Amino acid sequence: MRIGYSPYISVKSVAMKTTTRVFRLLAVLLFFSFPALAQSPPWNSPLIIRTGSSATSFGTAAIFQDSSGVPSLIRIGSASSDTLLCAFQWFPSPMNSAYWDKIAVKFSYDGGTTWTTPTSCVFTGLPSGNQRPFDPGLIQLSNGQIRMYFSSSVNNPPAGGVDTYSAVSTDGIHYTVEGGVRFDHASFNAIDPTVALFNGTYYYDAWTNVMSDGAHQATSTDGLTFTTNAMLPYDNNHLWLGNYMNDGSTLRFYGCGNGMWMSSSTDGVTWSSYTTLAGIMGADPTVAKNQAGTYILIYTGPPNLTGMQHGKPKPTDVTMFPNPAATQVQLFVPADRAEVQFYNAAGQCVKSLVLPNGTHTLDISELPAGLYEVKCTTRDGLTTHRLVKR
Repeated sequence: MRIGYSPYISVKSVAMKTTTRVFRLLAVLLFFSFPALAQSPPWNSPLIIRTGSSATSFGTAAIFQDSSGVPSLIRIGSASSDTLLCAFQWFPSPMNSAYWDKIAVKFSYDGGTTWTTPTSCVFTGLPSGNQRPFDPGLIQLSNGQIRMYFSSSVNNPPAGGVDTYSAVSTDGIHYTVEGGVRFDHASFNAIDPTVALFNGTYYYDAWTNVMSDGAHQATSTDGLTFTTNAMLPYDNNHLWLGNYMNDGSTLRFYGCGNGMWMSSSTDGVTWSSYTTLAGIMGADPTVAKNQAGTYILIYTGPPNLTGMQHGKPKPTDVTMFPNPAATQVQLFVPADRAEVQFYNAAGQCVKSLVLPNGTHTLDISELPAGLYEVKCTTRDGLTTHRLVKR
């Protein structure tokens, strides 16, 4: 965010975007446009659900939905309603099917105890040529409608940067896209939007896709035209990448990094110190509270927990752990050799090596903190990992 910049732009000129933005866009293609990775398996992480009696203490994990990510959870309906709505990015087999890499929703009508099967969302009025909606963020409006904020761009594949758009719905499934761009920045992408309506003000947060850039923050009186605030810096353990939650007199933000955390505010400006969600590893946390006062946490879990055939690593895959990692990772190569390449968020190959069969400890201390795509090619095919370097 830059002083004097207005993020509300209804018509965007790609020619005005900076070279920096184009490079950042390559990162989006690598990390978020999964169909482009034609040899990669479907998203192999499940969404995990936990419940708790407080805002920071949650119980046993269970699988909420396999092959999915980037959830947003809200309670909808009247004050006495116990209906919950969760939107997320869905990657069901087979790859590149009609449902692959689409936003889907699940409903609970009993406060989160049972859930419907996923339903793919339908969008009407998306500008011609726009990239498909992805990475949803939900709120309920005062008129009972549901507004979804989502990531998209003016070209497909994107060439001018990723921005935040919005659409409204009366049933949580069928959405009509609202005109204009909700949040746009001349140099930075705006990905994974989350919005909360708190004390009459809409609070917005989004990720730039580069950890060192920090998070976009903005406010609005109508949820459509946003005014930028100072960009919020990250540290290695606390990324403002997750979701807001309006908890009555308190606005909460649930984020990730080296584990998960929560910060709270009573005015939307001053935030508390970080409270760790003990024993929980994953990303994209979202929390809602049911009528009984139970807090429900849904997040993207570690890979390969689904037990589904398309979610398991094959015996021929190159495996990597730990992830996230600070100084070292271990790679197991089941074939006679593997070509291993690390790509940074700009799409540049920053580390390349050939490894023989066996387990290898790799020094990654020289790599800057951030997200990397690790491509491991063997005679049996390509394995792709997304590494978080702390």
